[in-house]
Amino acid sequence: MLIGMLALVAGVLACLAVTARAQTAPTFDTTAKYAILMDSRSGKVYFEKGADELMQPASMSKIMTALMVFERLKSGRLSLDDEFTVTVDAWKRGGATSGGSTMYADVNSRVKLRDLLQGVIVQSANDACIAIAEGIAGSEQAFADMMTQRARELGLQKAVFRNATGLPDPEHLVTARELAML
Repeated sequence: MLIGMLALVAGVLACLAVTARAQTAPTFDTTAKYAILMDSRSGKVYFEKGADELMQPASMSKIMTALMVFERLKSGRLSLDDEFTVTVDAWKRGGATSGGSTMYADVNSRVKLRDLLQGVIVQSANDACIAIAEGIAGSEQAFADMMTQRARELGLQKAVFRNATGLPDPEHLVTARELAML
C-alpha cells in the first residue's frame, strides 16, 4: 500500500514538473540572420528570426523550380520521359565551365526530364534547372516570371524569382516564411 502511494505521489510530481516545463518554453538562438521553424501541417510557428525580411534564397529557389515540374507531371502536361535540350546558355551558365553545381550535361544534348530532375534535386544542378526552364517556357526569364506568378497563387506575396537556379540576382528575393510555406 505504501509503495502504491509513493508511486502515485511520484507520478503526480512528474506530471507537475512536465506541466511547469511546458509553461516555460526553452529559449533558442541561432547565428542565422533569417530562420523559421514551422509545423508543415498546421502552419504553427515555433521559432522565427527575421522570417519576413527579403533575402536571396540561393539554391532554395530550386524548390520552386521542382514544384513547377511536379505540378506539370501531375496534370499530365509533362512526362518523365520528355527530353529537354541543354542549350549553349544552359551549359555556359550552369554547366561544368560555370564552376557551380552541375550535372555535367553536354552542350546540345537531349536529356530526359527524370534525369534533369535528379540533377536538380540531388546535385543542385544549375544546368538542369536552366534546361528545364527553357524547355517549359522558352527562356529562363519567362520561366522565372511563371515562378513568381505561381508564388502569388500560393499566397507568397513577397517572393520574386529572376531565374530557376537561385544564382545571384539583386531582385531574386524571398522570405524565410515564404520558403517554409513553399
